[in-house]
Amino acid sequence: MSDPGPTPISAGRPGPGAAAGEGAPLVAPEPAFAGTPSPPAAGRASSFRRSQTQRRSAQREQIGVFLVLLILAVGIYTIVTARPYSTSSGYHLPTPGPPIVVRFGTPTVAVANCSQGGTASVERIPWVNSTQPITTGDFTVRVIEIWDGDFIGDPGAAANVTPSNVCGGAAPSSSAKWYVALEGPNGTNLATYTVGAGWVAVGPGTWNFGVQDGSTIVLVSYTSLANSGRGFEVDGAANGSIISGSLPL
Repeated sequence: MSDPGPTPISAGRPGPGAAAGEGAPLVAPEPAFAGTPSPPAAGRASSFRRSQTQRRSAQREQIGVFLVLLILAVGIYTIVTARPYSTSSGYHLPTPGPPIVVRFGTPTVAVANCSQGGTASVERIPWVNSTQPITTGDFTVRVIEIWDGDFIGDPGAAANVTPSNVCGGAAPSSSAKWYVALEGPNGTNLATYTVGAGWVAVGPGTWNFGVQDGSTIVLVSYTSLANSGRGFEVDGAANGSIISGSLPL
């Protein structure tokens, strides 16, 4: 008799070393994890993107706060260190002086005979005084519309003036609205003013000289500007002080 071969082990039979009474088939055990089961792959990617977005937002917020603090620091530094005037520095702004007011007397209207024929309207405005001494180079003269302040002038006007005659040439034309002669206290015409040329000396003297109290501004025009809603004024500056003076014609 031949020996029978080894008896095969049944799939449902426990193997060697199995505990008695265990007849269940061999099955790979489930992996055990502590806590909540892991989310699917798609959920993990979404969670990662959210965390990255939150991280970038926090970084931007930190950068924004830093920039705001930097701007404030620079502004405070600029305000604290900016010193346009300091007695200990070498830079000094000029100190504005008190206003200089020119006082005029009551104008009088007359007619002047011109050397080359014709006549001109003349309004004599007494220069009573000024609160500080000034020169002709310190101010300009203007004729204005009183109701709106518009300037009336003609750059082409020519002042035909001699030391003794405010109309020492041709009579003014209708297009040449006005010019001015400055007469000294002794009655001599010293300088003229036009919009185009400014102050010009009459004769060989200088055009820039001190205006004496008791002088006269002589306004020469084709037709009278008195009681026409016009005004006369001087404007300028001297040694940091504003010059002003005006009156209605």
